[in-house]
Amino acid sequence: MDINVWTPALQEIMITVGNKINAFWEARLENFKKPKPDASVDVRKEFIERKYKYRMFCKSSLSAFSGQEELDNELCRVASRADCLYQVMTLLFSGARFRETNPEVGMSALEIARHANIPSIMEIFHLNKDSDFTTQRPPPRYIPGNTAEAPSIPVHTRRDTDEDRKSGYLFKTGVGRKEFQRRYCRLENGTFSYSVDEKSPYVKNTIEGIDIQIIGESQPRPGNEHCFEMGVVSGRSYLFSAESAEEKQEWMYIIAKFLTPQVMWSYLSNFDLVGHLHKKEGSTSTDWRRLTFLLKGKKLSFFSAEKDCMEDLDLRKLTNSYVDNIGPDERQTVTEQTICLCFPDKSRLYLRSENKEHSDRWHTAIQNTLFDCGTSLENQPLTKENVPVIVNECIRFVEKNALKTEGVYRLAGVKSKVNQILQNLYHNAREVRLTLDEDYIVHDVTSALKQYFRELDDPLLTSDLYNQWVKNSASQDNASKIRKYAELVKELPEVNRNTLKELIIHLNDVSDNKQENKMETKNLAAVFGPTLMSGKNSVGGFGAANYEISVIGDLMLNYAAIFEVTQEEQNKLDAKRIFLARLSENQLLPPPPVKNDMHVTLYIGPKSENENIDVQISESMTTSELIQTLIDTNKINMPPSQVSVFEVICNGELERVFNPHEKILAEILSWDDGMRSDNYICIKSNYLEKKIEKYLTLVNASSQVTFCGKKKIKKAYFEVTGMDVKCYKDKKLDKPVYSSKVSDIVFYFGVEKKIKSSKFGFTFIDRKEDPVMLRAVLVDTEEDVYYWLGCLLNTKRQCTEGSNNNVRTVAPIPPTRTRSSLSRSRNQWS
Repeated sequence: MDINVWTPALQEIMITVGNKINAFWEARLENFKKPKPDASVDVRKEFIERKYKYRMFCKSSLSAFSGQEELDNELCRVASRADCLYQVMTLLFSGARFRETNPEVGMSALEIARHANIPSIMEIFHLNKDSDFTTQRPPPRYIPGNTAEAPSIPVHTRRDTDEDRKSGYLFKTGVGRKEFQRRYCRLENGTFSYSVDEKSPYVKNTIEGIDIQIIGESQPRPGNEHCFEMGVVSGRSYLFSAESAEEKQEWMYIIAKFLTPQVMWSYLSNFDLVGHLHKKEGSTSTDWRRLTFLLKGKKLSFFSAEKDCMEDLDLRKLTNSYVDNIGPDERQTVTEQTICLCFPDKSRLYLRSENKEHSDRWHTAIQNTLFDCGTSLENQPLTKENVPVIVNECIRFVEKNALKTEGVYRLAGVKSKVNQILQNLYHNAREVRLTLDEDYIVHDVTSALKQYFRELDDPLLTSDLYNQWVKNSASQDNASKIRKYAELVKELPEVNRNTLKELIIHLNDVSDNKQENKMETKNLAAVFGPTLMSGKNSVGGFGAANYEISVIGDLMLNYAAIFEVTQEEQNKLDAKRIFLARLSENQLLPPPPVKNDMHVTLYIGPKSENENIDVQISESMTTSELIQTLIDTNKINMPPSQVSVFEVICNGELERVFNPHEKILAEILSWDDGMRSDNYICIKSNYLEKKIEKYLTLVNASSQVTFCGKKKIKKAYFEVTGMDVKCYKDKKLDKPVYSSKVSDIVFYFGVEKKIKSSKFGFTFIDRKEDPVMLRAVLVDTEEDVYYWLGCLLNTKRQCTEGSNNNVRTVAPIPPTRTRSSLSRSRNQWS
């Protein structure tokens, strides 16, 4: 070795950084890609080229910055610090340009290092003076063409076990996915490739194992039933079809092994989707972890390194999922999206793929688990108590509407309506809200619940335990019988056990009202015995009904002992029964205004295009809390960042956006009964936000306008300066005809149609001077409106701490605006 090359600066680099930089070059390198100790020279050469020349395994720092300029600036920032040698190297190898001049300091990173006299950093720049890391070249790859002499891609010679290899024919579509063509595929040496046939010396394409990001089931195509998809880093997806289901599973299994750690291999039988995702928990967290996820049925699994075990997410409890194009805590590139999964306990899990195509694929697969749950109890969407949502929804309906209805659960509903209810519940139970109206009566819903239990693939009390249930019901020793029932309950699967407990408690609530509904324990047991024990399969056969009825009757009479109800649970049940009794007797008084919750009608979108929905709003509920409640209850299926709450007044002619922290109920209660028909609250996309964004930095504004107050003023001069808004008859006059603090006004987009002067403008109310007077500012163009609103919003933001929208800075309950006084004020405009 020529020792002359070891300059003091280079020696310092080796001592300071040493082999640590290898963590950068091999950040994305998986073990199977590393050459074996006995690998040939050609294999080692190819590996070195892929590692350093083509940078296939490194983790570039560019993704952490908004672009090349920010990357260059970061290199300039650390170039003057000797303790940042490692950061300098990773930035340089990620494409940062050390000769690029930083406009803020007027020097390049190289000049900064010289000026600071950092020999090690100057040496790094010198050694890489002829290198170009700003572009990443792909490894040599044959691009199919018309030339028969196209070169073949060299085949890796790394030795694999037989389990890591597979070859055979698959059917593959082209880019347009119109036709499947037969291709001979090979998976060996960490590479997937395909050619025209087995004997062809030319490979049509090669996909490196490290580039594969996702693999999963795909919908069958005409003539090709056994399809699967494989996605790569670029976002491209390859569609294949096998000749049999077994062959498809074999290919999917061996390809998935490239994506997963060995601890997950036992999970790979009959999976739906496998791939890499970045995960974080909670909207405020910034701790993203890159993990391998596996979707199988209604279970999403991943390996937790912290807990050293697999973790499962039960998608049956998923209340909602949506894709947010803007990350909750940081900027994303145009190709990134965040998937938000919402659960009943209000927890949220955020997942992010490398590109939009893969995010869409994951979101679609997860969304599909919410629909068409079928007749298997294990596949039902569940509440947080592990009870099917279908059962919970029907029970809640009966509790609210039918506890005293004569013949409840005994009388049958209309068959067509029963089937329609079940069809809706089976498709998406979380979206269904059963209400007592002209379409459905009580017996339609109760019949739907009974039919639901009858149609289960396996009865609620299970076929396997049937004989034990029946045998125990005949026991004459009551204490022994109860103990055995308790044992049998514990042997039930968790969902069956919790559902049975919920249903028995509900049936006891119904029986408590037997004086009115004529349904005591024996009547309810007669209805539900065969329903819960035999189901559609008639497990017990002829003559077994009496035993089945006896079982359900025993469970109802002894539920506290059999289900081991704790004192805390019993107290909750007692309180619930008192509530239900008061509800059925109409003894619940409406809540006092403001101090308690009240039901409010609002709209999702414009009032003219959508039906209204009822929402319970408390005195303390803010706009952001309302939006989150609507998301949690599946009333809206959009991320919070994309929707806002609007107050719409004057029969839809004026509207404003509520501040996220503004309390809605106080504003609603300011409407008198006469105004309620004209005013309403709606949820929709905040279309104003983007339009006024460029004006949100204005602190002063002024121009000629038409101002409508107590009387119309032509060519008025309107201005916002400091924290004040003023209007003059003429620019030269010193005394304004109107003046107020910006913090005291609430402004609306739009003007009333009765004002003929202009169709562009905004309207405002001065809450301090006259809370019922509507004043309007008319301008020439729509852009002028955004100019004024941007300045006013920015000024109000400075006036009100924590506000970024149109907030009323007044007492919680504004003075009531009566229809008569409002009409008088409006008439003064004309």
